[in-house]
Amino acid sequence: MSRRRKGFAKIALVILIVMAAVGYGYTQRNRKAEQAAAVLPTGREVVVTRGDLSRSVSSTGTIAAAQDLELAFDVGGKVKEVFVQTTQRVEKGDVLAQLADTEQQIAYLAAKRDLELAKFDAAPNVIKEKELQLQIAETNLKNTTLRAPFSGIVARVDIQPEEWVSSGTPVMRLLDTSRMFLNVGVDEVDVRYVEVGQEVIVTLEAYPELRLSGRVVEVGIVPDAAGQVVIFPVKIELDDPDPRVKVGMSAEAEIVVEKAENVLIVPFEAVTVRDGRNVVAKVTEAGVETVEVVTGLTDGFLIEIKEGLNEGDRILASNYELYRTLQGGSVNRSRVSGGLRISAPGGMPR
Repeated sequence: MSRRRKGFAKIALVILIVMAAVGYGYTQRNRKAEQAAAVLPTGREVVVTRGDLSRSVSSTGTIAAAQDLELAFDVGGKVKEVFVQTTQRVEKGDVLAQLADTEQQIAYLAAKRDLELAKFDAAPNVIKEKELQLQIAETNLKNTTLRAPFSGIVARVDIQPEEWVSSGTPVMRLLDTSRMFLNVGVDEVDVRYVEVGQEVIVTLEAYPELRLSGRVVEVGIVPDAAGQVVIFPVKIELDDPDPRVKVGMSAEAEIVVEKAENVLIVPFEAVTVRDGRNVVAKVTEAGVETVEVVTGLTDGFLIEIKEGLNEGDRILASNYELYRTLQGGSVNRSRVSGGLRISAPGGMPR
């Protein structure tokens, strides 16, 4: 054999030895990994604790006042005086603005005189006609004065002295903010869960850190027109409005439609459906064992445990990989949908 052929043979032998060593190392690592997977649980452990769960229906809408009214004169004329300005607080019956009323006063005095004269010798039907004319003249005179129909805050003033206004044209906006509401729309699929009196958590887009409580006061029976989606109006009253809350602000409502307080809770991922049973991987001194549980309310993140576990028990937070490794098969996992929030015992959802 030539030196060149001997050299190639040595190189080939070295390559085979290296490949064998690599293959052996790879096999050993796989074997150790399999052994570790068969002994050590995958995922972190969690302790079964108590807490509150709630299931809610979420929707968005805008803040509204108890009363929101555009004010207008019932007669046209020239603005004589404006007595209020924007953001001013007024009481029911306060004079807000006055039109020049010379013509109305003349008409009223003339109608009053005509009625007095008719009472002496006119026929009853003529007297009745004069009485109606006086009532009309008196109403027209009163309508030259714009008064607050309720106590509230002047949100807008659109007139000034010497301007001419037409009958029925809005000149001011008055808000009654003694009570504040959030008007939202709820899809027909979810509105069946919404009832008057249910608790609501409200967050404002302008102040995301501000969380307000409220309650449902009205559920519409006729949907609003919203294209192909059927949306029902829901009215929510805020319990204690914050001064920062303003009419027209965008807000989100979480209507609590179901809740469970001070119950055993575990991560939703810890529960697996296997052979039609809900099971968890309970950690004991001897290792990990499969325990059947009876579940209750869930929010997709946490789930209530009614039977099968005790407070303080340790389980795997996610046992999917463990079951797949130990059982050598697939696991049927089902999820429960719901836009829900969790809260500590006695607290508000967070």
